Amino acid sequence: MGQMHQMQLTYVATEDRMLFRVNTKARQEFRFWMTRRYTAILWHTLTQILANRPIAPDAPNAPVVPPVADPLVEATKQELKHQEVVSQADFKTQYQESTYLPLGEAPILLFSVGVKPAPDGQPLLCLHPEKGQGIEIVLNEQITHSFCQLILDTTAKAEWGLVLAFVPGTGPAPEGPKGLN
Repeated sequence: MGQMHQMQLTYVATEDRMLFRVNTKARQEFRFWMTRRYTAILWHTLTQILANRPIAPDAPNAPVVPPVADPLVEATKQELKHQEVVSQADFKTQYQESTYLPLGEAPILLFSVGVKPAPDGQPLLCLHPEKGQGIEIVLNEQITHSFCQLILDTTAKAEWGLVLAFVPGTGPAPEGPKGLN
């Protein structure tokens, strides 16, 4: 995949899946399905990436603060950093569809998530189906936080009841299953 230009995540109720679309600056578009289970695993992976990045201090010459042992303090720091980074992202520009679909028009069901270092040292997120070709995305801080925000917004629309917290064990208690009485 070339350099990423945009990404979009939408919930498709008839499939009970999320449609993840990515386009590149070369106008290629890649389409993938994400299940509830896959999304939970992906969230865990993304938050591990964020947890392994030092939280930069406000002052330019101040030392980087090491992780705090208190999970609630750490969660608050991560959420504040998330809000700061996301506030600088562009969620208003409409997604630009492409007709050049290297993997085909039909979305591919994602199966595995992995992370390896990119040549520049950034994390490289590897999203692949059980068989066939997937994509690998270089995750800088802005892309990671933006992807997390897309997941937060879309899973809320899906009403999947996932507990998505930046530090495990610090989110709200999961809701019970919803049903008709």
